[in-house]
Amino acid sequence: MNRMKTLLAQMQQLEQRIPSADEMTEREYLCDDGRAQIDVNLFDGAELFNPLTYQKQRDLSGAIYELIDEKLYTIPLKYPVRICFHGHVPDGDTQQTVREVIQEHYMYNLRDKKEDLRINRLKTIGLAMFGVILLALYFALELSASNPVFMEFLSIAGWVAAWEAVESWFLERKSIKLEYLSAGQAVLAEVAFSNDSDAQP
Repeated sequence: MNRMKTLLAQMQQLEQRIPSADEMTEREYLCDDGRAQIDVNLFDGAELFNPLTYQKQRDLSGAIYELIDEKLYTIPLKYPVRICFHGHVPDGDTQQTVREVIQEHYMYNLRDKKEDLRINRLKTIGLAMFGVILLALYFALELSASNPVFMEFLSIAGWVAAWEAVESWFLERKSIKLEYLSAGQAVLAEVAFSNDSDAQP
């Protein structure tokens, strides 16, 4: 027991030293213009584009998207974002292509999350209506029903459906909404290119 209390006390002390999301953003990402900057290092030999993609289907390397998503996860939604590529800067046409494919990639994500929100809303409404119908049927038949097993089934099924509707709306929908807003944050991100000599901090 003493060992458990000591461990809990140590964890509480550790939690107090963990910086907030705002503090982390200000320390690692925030620039003078108020944007949170995600830096991508285009070192010699780094693959900017996925070598398997071609012409109109050309897309960035999966490693770049993984990096952007990983960094976006830690940046609060209230901050506008800049994605800045450093090192080997491509020509002007390639830079514009990069901007377009990044926006297109996250526009697809935004559309998918919007559809997920629509499905979640329909699912919640359906579960809520199903639960209300079952519970209304249960209370209507409670006094006259002669089959207690069936009545118990109606009660349990009605409350389960009602709880699932609540969980879908308040828990599942919140997670989807955050993913939707994060995709929107990425769509609106500025994409910049910089040599090391003029890179922003």
